[in-house]
Amino acid sequence: MSRRFKDYRSRYREWKQRPVDYKYPGERHRCDCCGEEHEGNYCPLCGQKASQGPVTWKSIWAGVMELWGLHSRSLPYTAWQLLFRPGHLMRDYVTGKRQVSFPPVKMLVLLGVIVYLLGHWLFPKEFSHEIGKITATGFFYYISYAWKWLLAHEEWGTLLVFSALILPTWIVFRHAPLLKRHTLPQGFFVQVFVACQSLVLELIMLLLALMLWFVPYSHFKTLYAVFFLLYLFIDYRQLFGYNWWGTIWRMLMLLVIIMLFVADAGCMISVFNHSLPAELMGMVMSLIFTLWITYLAIYFTNVINRKAWRERGKWGVIKWQSLITIAMILCLIVALIVASVK
Repeated sequence: MSRRFKDYRSRYREWKQRPVDYKYPGERHRCDCCGEEHEGNYCPLCGQKASQGPVTWKSIWAGVMELWGLHSRSLPYTAWQLLFRPGHLMRDYVTGKRQVSFPPVKMLVLLGVIVYLLGHWLFPKEFSHEIGKITATGFFYYISYAWKWLLAHEEWGTLLVFSALILPTWIVFRHAPLLKRHTLPQGFFVQVFVACQSLVLELIMLLLALMLWFVPYSHFKTLYAVFFLLYLFIDYRQLFGYNWWGTIWRMLMLLVIIMLFVADAGCMISVFNHSLPAELMGMVMSLIFTLWITYLAIYFTNVINRKAWRERGKWGVIKWQSLITIAMILCLIVALIVASVK
């Protein structure tokens, strides 16, 4: 039993590293499109598949299945990989191995449609495209409307939410061992895969809710959140190659930077919506302070990632930054005390 388990584990590890084993057929074909004789699966002259052949009832079935992602590089197989080798799949795709995966953006749209149809059938209140009444006015009306529209259209809302992680993820993980100097376009497709993974998990929760109909759906939402955070950790660990602790503290720093970005955006909106001089001055000081803390978080993360800085003696640069930070904190405390006295 122990030997069988070890054999299964070794084969599983090999599959995670190399899920597809390509073999050259070595047969000669005559292309049905241009008549060129060739070897391999595709014609080198026109690019048509060697096994295309005339249209049959099988072609109709294949066309329908291709529409829903049930052909070669199928959607279910890619969803399976997102559950059992997610980080390896993402790294394979962004480094050029496109044939191992169903097209991710198309997958996101199809999964969004499937999740919406199943969820609207099982839980019509939770999966409704109705935007509802908006009470906000002015600039906040458009923000509220966009937010409710994204909540109603889950596939696009999911993509937009995870697109906000592209820049912070690039900042925190750009010196990773297995994906050195990854680019922002690569980060976009990584977040598309993460969004697809979240929809796959939500689809699993819907199927569990269908089987366990006596359990409230809110419990499955909580279970979904737990599994999503666990999978996000697995994604980043397999994708970037850090150890457990290195992945955990970088994910925490990622959360801090995202919160600081949100605080910066909130301060900017507050500055534009306040006209009183005293309140405006306080908002400007808060904006400057949050921008400075954001810069320090990004800079210190970069310093820790690049351990070679210790050898080059650049740790001393942090001293003046620390002094400026302490001075800004003291000025902020003084401003708060003066404002409370008045």
